[in-house]
Amino acid sequence: MKAVLIALATLLAVPALAQQAQQNDFAPPGQQQPAGTPVVLDREALMQQLARINEKLAVATGRAKKDKQLLKLLEDSRAELKEVGRQVTNAPLARVEPQRPPAPQPPPQPAVQPITEAMLRSLVVAIRNEPFAEDQLDVLGEAAPTQYFLVSQAQQLLRLFTFSKDRLKAMRLLRPRLLDMENSFKLYESFEFSTDKEELKRILAAQ
Repeated sequence: MKAVLIALATLLAVPALAQQAQQNDFAPPGQQQPAGTPVVLDREALMQQLARINEKLAVATGRAKKDKQLLKLLEDSRAELKEVGRQVTNAPLARVEPQRPPAPQPPPQPAVQPITEAMLRSLVVAIRNEPFAEDQLDVLGEAAPTQYFLVSQAQQLLRLFTFSKDRLKAMRLLRPRLLDMENSFKLYESFEFSTDKEELKRILAAQ
């Protein structure tokens, strides 16, 4: 584009070039566009600008007929300008990457809820219907993994077992399903002997 710059200087377009040079001078280091870097431009605006430059070159060519060297420079500049216009016209449209929709968020996990009072009553009845402690523990062992319990609800279930050893077995089933461990101290009320309370402490401490 050297010939174009010479032609523009001939057409007294020095202020525009000076402004561009000034911008480059004040640009931070590393901010100048490297040669060959593709950019996105407004094709219509650029074509209008090229047309205005071509008109000025045509006027300058008419005035420079007596200077053959300058005339040749202007003609070469017009030819090069025409080639630039052709490239701009035939350039493919900039490819716009479609915005990808955000990844779907996983559905929120349902909040853990303790066993309902109605289901707790049904469980109590089912345990009471069994005559032996071993069978009662089997009923509790089937229900516990599918439900969660509050400490107060666990206390109700412990009362269904006569012997402390069976209550301790029931606690081993209920411990992983207790929601309010901050109230676990209340469970000690269900045991009389210190040895049973020590065992309860170990059960509650287990992860």
